[in-house]
Amino acid sequence: MLDTRILIGLISLLIAMSSVVYVGINEPSRQDEFKQTFAGREVETGAAIFEEFCFPCHGVKGVGIPGVAPALNDAHFFTNRLQEIGYPGSLESYVKSTIAGGRPIQSAEGPYPQNMPAWSTEFGGPLRHDQVEAVAAYVLHWGEFYKEGSEAPLPATSVECDTPEECGQVLFQTLGCVGCHVIAGEGGAVGPELTNVIGEQGEDFVRQSILNPNAVITEGFQPNIMPQNFDERLSDDDLNSIIAYLASVGQ
Repeated sequence: MLDTRILIGLISLLIAMSSVVYVGINEPSRQDEFKQTFAGREVETGAAIFEEFCFPCHGVKGVGIPGVAPALNDAHFFTNRLQEIGYPGSLESYVKSTIAGGRPIQSAEGPYPQNMPAWSTEFGGPLRHDQVEAVAAYVLHWGEFYKEGSEAPLPATSVECDTPEECGQVLFQTLGCVGCHVIAGEGGAVGPELTNVIGEQGEDFVRQSILNPNAVITEGFQPNIMPQNFDERLSDDDLNSIIAYLASVGQ
């Protein structure tokens, strides 16, 4: 009877030891999988925060907006940016510190009308430390595409919508107009407010202002801030949709 109990105990011990060895052997791969999963979720979180707070200045997926803020999603940012501004640290520390504490925008692409604001709660901004880390992870993940010699994902050029007004609203956002112009209480103050611009200035004036921005400069604002190539970038349908959107907001 005693021998049977000892035998059962030895078998149980061997099973337990085998389990420990199995877990130990597979622990590195399990940890790697966990890290990859966590990193993926962090990038997804950063993408959502970027879309909420950052794209009005840096453009959809970080492609930049001329006259507003530089591109983050391009090869130049990952290969020449630190040298350009004389930053001695790593790109990761530069991105994180810039998001957290803000920075005067210094770039060969400038000048830009406003400095990068501080986003971390530590400096009076709205984002927690983990949210700052997530946005940095999202920005830095674009660099992997350029390391591999391929293009990072850019925003779609086509606009999916049902009505001209809806198409115009999508274009107003994806082209970065909302980063410079207040409309219906939202947007930036780099350019004039557009909430009722069609009613106040007329459709022809708005068309001219989009296609030839320096033709008439509104008092209190600077020339050469608005992109000068919308006449090449916008189709007639695109322009009509933007006009329709601006007209609908003012109603």
